[in-house]
Amino acid sequence: MKKLLNETIIYGIGAIMPRVILFILNPLYIDQIDKKDFAIFSNLYALISFVNILLSFGFETAFFRFSSEKDNQKKTFNTSFWFLFGLSTLFLLGCLIFTQPIADTLKYSSNPEYIRWFAWIAFFDNLCVIPFAWLRYNNKPIKYSMVRVLQSLFQTVLTLALFLYIPLKISHDFGLKEKVSFPFYSNLAASFMGFVLLLPVVFKIRIEFSVDLFKKMIKYSWPIMIAGLAFMFNENFDKAIQIWFIPEEDAGAYGGCYKLAVLMTLFVTAYRMGIEPFFFKQMNNENAKNTYAKVTEYFTFFASTVAMGIIANISWLKQILIPNSSYWTAIDIIPIIVIANLCFGIYYNFSTWYKVTDRTKIGTIISWLGAGLTIILNLVFLKKFGFMVSAWVTFIAYFVMMVTSYLLGQKYYPIPYRISKMILFLGLLIIFSYVIVEFFDYNLWVGNLLFAVYAGMLIYSEKEMLLSRIKK
Repeated sequence: MKKLLNETIIYGIGAIMPRVILFILNPLYIDQIDKKDFAIFSNLYALISFVNILLSFGFETAFFRFSSEKDNQKKTFNTSFWFLFGLSTLFLLGCLIFTQPIADTLKYSSNPEYIRWFAWIAFFDNLCVIPFAWLRYNNKPIKYSMVRVLQSLFQTVLTLALFLYIPLKISHDFGLKEKVSFPFYSNLAASFMGFVLLLPVVFKIRIEFSVDLFKKMIKYSWPIMIAGLAFMFNENFDKAIQIWFIPEEDAGAYGGCYKLAVLMTLFVTAYRMGIEPFFFKQMNNENAKNTYAKVTEYFTFFASTVAMGIIANISWLKQILIPNSSYWTAIDIIPIIVIANLCFGIYYNFSTWYKVTDRTKIGTIISWLGAGLTIILNLVFLKKFGFMVSAWVTFIAYFVMMVTSYLLGQKYYPIPYRISKMILFLGLLIIFSYVIVEFFDYNLWVGNLLFAVYAGMLIYSEKEMLLSRIKK
């Protein structure tokens, strides 16, 4: 158990570091890039998230699944890599051949180099999928995280150099026409560096492709890809389409302010990295349901306190993390997105039931229920009502997924959650947040007074649990 915990922490560092780096660099981007260009930044990164899901095709999970079969690891390793290599190469060639038509379609006619750069980023990132999976399968968490961390640090240093130290004339000579191109270029360099760092693993690959194994893997992997697409629609569809429905300045402000809500996303992501192995480890225990209930309750109470703390302190967080005040026109999306991500974290806990009962297809349906709401509501209302629609749609999608998973779970695998108390504190979070935003305009003192009241009520209500943990 101790080894599992240590490896989970190390893998978590590698998985979360890129998000942390992007979060840290966000104030620099906002300070240096105007809102119109930031809309390009948000749009292209949202689009590439969909491309990454399509190109990886769920083969990371398929690699883990079929490598576990006796004497099958090398065959799975080789077959997986060559499939993703072929798919990535076709994508890259298509983008390079049709760069200008794609750029025209995506409204980047004057910057076709963006399409080429992102095609190369996707290409190198996808070539790294199976080598990274190989490191994880063979219990090499330090090497895995070292590559991830080195990539992130290299990208950070290059980005800072381009923005702050390298003369613009030199950047222009390399084809970097606008400042918004600096993070794209540093991302490309870091993606290539990641592939280079993984060459010791790549050199283990042999010219081998098992058609029979590939048929099994593709049958197993495509539902995973479909579910991954649903998650990406929920996460990034708004940022991918806003540039075509609302003024680019508004889309840029939305994308910039959305980054502050990443504080909550990082918390949920770190939690997910550590808890999933624990859920499966507990599934055959006699008291598994009680354990699942307690873990979900503790997550809800602690995460809602984190959310309340973020919302109460937006007034000074925005000064540091969104230094360009022209972006603050979208500041009201932050409380909504923060609470939406809390709902997603609770949904992730509620999803235990379909994972331990092998009803993962229902999980895919629930994910696409949320994705369907995200797509339809944004397309119908975004142009008429503006970017606030996207924030509310994100909340609605995750809230519906959370409630649906809970209701179905209680039918197929009832878990004794203290649901009344969970609803109480989620409701108080929403009410207190509304008061902070609508009546006191993010006043720091009122916000933190309500935060203290909220935390105090939660601590008092859970005092027996807290005292028992302190005694242990």
